[in-house]
Amino acid sequence: MNVTGAAALTELLATATSLNPSALFSSSISSWKSYVAPAALGYVLLCRALRYRGEKKLRRDMGFPEGSGREALSHMTNNQAQQIIKYLNAWEFPLFHYTALQFGLFKTYAVESISRLLLATRNLTDPVKSLKRYEDTAALIGEFMINPPDSERTLHAIARINFLHSKYREEGTISNADLLYTLSVFVTEPPRFVRLYEWRSMNDMERCAYGVFWKSIGDAMGIEYKGLLAHDTWRDGLEWADDITVWAKRYEADNMKPSVIANKPAKALMPIITYWLPGFAKPFVEEAVCTLVGDRVREAFMLPEPGIVAGATVYSILVLRRFCLRYLTLPRIFEVKRLGETDAQTGRMHSAFPYGNHPFYIKPTLWNRWGPTAWAVWLYGGELPGDNPEEYMPQGYLWTDLGPRNRMGLGTEEMQADVKKLKANGRGGCPF
Repeated sequence: MNVTGAAALTELLATATSLNPSALFSSSISSWKSYVAPAALGYVLLCRALRYRGEKKLRRDMGFPEGSGREALSHMTNNQAQQIIKYLNAWEFPLFHYTALQFGLFKTYAVESISRLLLATRNLTDPVKSLKRYEDTAALIGEFMINPPDSERTLHAIARINFLHSKYREEGTISNADLLYTLSVFVTEPPRFVRLYEWRSMNDMERCAYGVFWKSIGDAMGIEYKGLLAHDTWRDGLEWADDITVWAKRYEADNMKPSVIANKPAKALMPIITYWLPGFAKPFVEEAVCTLVGDRVREAFMLPEPGIVAGATVYSILVLRRFCLRYLTLPRIFEVKRLGETDAQTGRMHSAFPYGNHPFYIKPTLWNRWGPTAWAVWLYGGELPGDNPEEYMPQGYLWTDLGPRNRMGLGTEEMQADVKKLKANGRGGCPF
């Protein structure tokens, strides 16, 4: 080695031994913080800014921008209301919008007269009938919430509901008050669930949309308000929603009492809610359900009072979820689609995914039978689209397929007459 090379090597070794490792590590940490902290802050600000962009755009598109005032809401049409609700369901609050409707239906069973009818038909407590009843109810509601008010699918969905209810209305086994109360939970529960558990509350335009939309559904179902609600005329959807909310609270106070009749459907529904959970987790989740339904409903169902651990855990998770969605999560970029298209050849319709725990009306595509979700369902022991075709009808449904099996294929003429009447009355305008 020459003198120059030896001198360079000696200098390099001296430099290496003089370095302080802790000083290097501290320097790298400081450099890392200088990049990560601004990036994290920027991400939070971005989430915050984009989170409310959809809400503001919807207000502009519907013609009710911020500051437009209450007077503008009095002109909201049913077409506008349906578009608003569809957006909330598919983009803003898909989880708790759907959950609120589930809990709303569950809540109606705490009324003894409604539970008595369900028990008489065995459509809820029978282990076979109950599966189809739940799926068909969700499919019919989904049809007229997702499709425009004057579309063929909406008109036929309403006509099918009217036909299925007509038998019980003629017999007097279901009262107008019971129907009005069932209607009320769809008005009150989604805004309540969103206010309590989602990342933001609904604004006046959105709450007005619920009043307009469900008032129109009530009109189409022939539900009477006179003598029950405080008013006969209403200024807008907000006023009608407030009126039916006050009435529903009185109705609950008068009709939700501890009942062995109501206890039976409650016990039948719990296994549906906890179906996919391992055995050790089911008791805790049942306590969580009792926490969310509230004391009055729980006591009417004669269900046990939940423990403090269940309540604290449930509300802690919900608060954490709300915080993460509001500050740490970007808005969704894909629409949540619950209904499939109508088959042009057969006229049959499919669900995009099951509302319950079984693959009713799901097309057995390659993805639906072999995708990652299908593998998880199969490993757990669940059924896939295409399994048990006589029960789950993977070919899709016609309108006359929806409802109890003993009424499948019935009601074609009655539905056609009802659709004609609904078209004549017009469903897209303002109901006030």
